[in-house]
Amino acid sequence: MPATLLLPVIALVLVMLGGLVVLRLDTRAQLLERRIAAVGNAGVAVDGDGPRSIRLAQRRRAPVKDALRRFLQVPTDLPGAHVMPVGVVAMLGMAAGVGAGWLALLYFRPHVSLLIAVAVGLLVTRTLFGWECRRYADRLRRQMPDMIELLASSVRAGLPVAEAFRGVARELPAPTREEFGRVVREMALGNNAETALMALHQRSGVAEYAIFAVTLGVQARSGGRLAETVQLLAETVRQRIALAARASALAGEAKVSAYVLSGLPFIGGAAMAMTQKGYLDIFLHQARGRRLLMIGIVLMILGQLLMRKMISSATRD
Repeated sequence: MPATLLLPVIALVLVMLGGLVVLRLDTRAQLLERRIAAVGNAGVAVDGDGPRSIRLAQRRRAPVKDALRRFLQVPTDLPGAHVMPVGVVAMLGMAAGVGAGWLALLYFRPHVSLLIAVAVGLLVTRTLFGWECRRYADRLRRQMPDMIELLASSVRAGLPVAEAFRGVARELPAPTREEFGRVVREMALGNNAETALMALHQRSGVAEYAIFAVTLGVQARSGGRLAETVQLLAETVRQRIALAARASALAGEAKVSAYVLSGLPFIGGAAMAMTQKGYLDIFLHQARGRRLLMIGIVLMILGQLLMRKMISSATRD
């Protein structure tokens, strides 16, 4: 088989294998969710010698799979975060990797093109999963003031914290409803409110839930008026959300600057090509020029990613 056909086939097989790994990553979490839901709906059933357990059997650790899941930012523990099915995201990553590898064949050797195909496929998959996680966390963060207000009203009416959490799980819209449904189930299994909320913070990445968990934990240990404490927390969360929105607006100027800097080489090159015939021929018709053009595009993409990383780090809570 010619090298020009062998490389795309190899890249396609590798990216398909990566997609199958991604599809397998969230199996355990989904199975646990189904078993918890079944126990919650039907009660604890007796199976053979004793009551049925919702715990999964211990499996051998898979460090490679865990590292791949962390790198791709797969929301395995956030089923409501998926805008697209995991298979669709994996297919998009495959398509991007194969397309990038095929294009790289025009400028680089086959082994370099293969590395580019794999890298592009993984980065596209990571970007899509990361966007889903950020979108989900932002929805949770925006609903948190209403959640705390409802919780404060319930506590002020004399309801215990567990019952107030059940009211939040019933009254608020998604995704807060689903997440607090999980919190209520964890509390029914024996965890306290602080532990359940800290677990919510760890799987969603919303820092305000960690503040909420610490506040409830300190109040439970030291005593005091819970309603006033929760009301003060609601005001703090509102101020944090307003501050984050202001920081995002101020970062818009830096984002526009990054887009302009990335687009200027293309605009300048097009202008020079229209005013001077043959100005870009070396980049289009010679192997060395095409290689330099591809290297420049790759460096520009890396610069864009670096600028976005700097902006997100500066505006992070």
